[in-house]
Amino acid sequence: MITLSRQQQLWSRRFLFVTANLLILIVAYLLFVAPIESIVEERADALAQQQATLARYKSISSQEAAVHAFANQVAENNAHGELIGGSNPGIIAANLQARLKTLSESANVSVKSIQMLPPKSVHGITLVGARLDVSGATEPLHALARALEAETPMLFVMAASLRGQAGFWGRPAEDANKTDPTIEAQFDVYGGALGKEQP
Repeated sequence: MITLSRQQQLWSRRFLFVTANLLILIVAYLLFVAPIESIVEERADALAQQQATLARYKSISSQEAAVHAFANQVAENNAHGELIGGSNPGIIAANLQARLKTLSESANVSVKSIQMLPPKSVHGITLVGARLDVSGATEPLHALARALEAETPMLFVMAASLRGQAGFWGRPAEDANKTDPTIEAQFDVYGGALGKEQP
C-alpha cells in the first residue's frame, strides 16, 4: 500500500480546503452578490433615464417665457383683426361663416349654402375653411370676390368656380333681353385661425 507522506497529506488538505472555500465563495456570489449587482445596475440605468427625462422637461419649461412672449406677439400682431378669433375650433368656424354671410349680403348676392372644409396647415399656421355657394349678377359677384380678399380678417380664395344658371332642358333661365344674367358661384375660402387661451 502506498502511503502518503505527511507533507503530501498536508498539501492535499490545503488544496481541498482552498477548493472548498472557492466553491463556497462562488456559490455565495452567484446566490447573493450577483442578483444585488444586477438590481443596482438596473436601478442605475433607470435613474440615468429619469435624469435625462428631467433634463428634457427642464429645457422645455425654460422655454415657457419665450412661448408666452410669442403668444403675446401673435395677439399684438392681430390687433388689426387679420386672423379669425375664437376660443375653440367651433367658434372660429362660426365666426368664419358669419363673416362670409355678412360679406355676401353686403355685396347683394344670395347665399345658397356655407359648408365647412377640413382645416389646412400651411407653414405652421392653421387655416380654417368654408365652401361658399352663392348666386347673383356679375357685378355683385365681382364685388364679393374683391371683398373676400380685401377685408379683415384676411381670407384667401383657394378655389372658385362660376356657372350660368340653366333653366328647363338646359336653356338659360333669364330672358334673352336681360343684360346681367344670374350666375352661380362657389368659393373655397380659408382664413388664419387665432386660438385664444382659456382663462
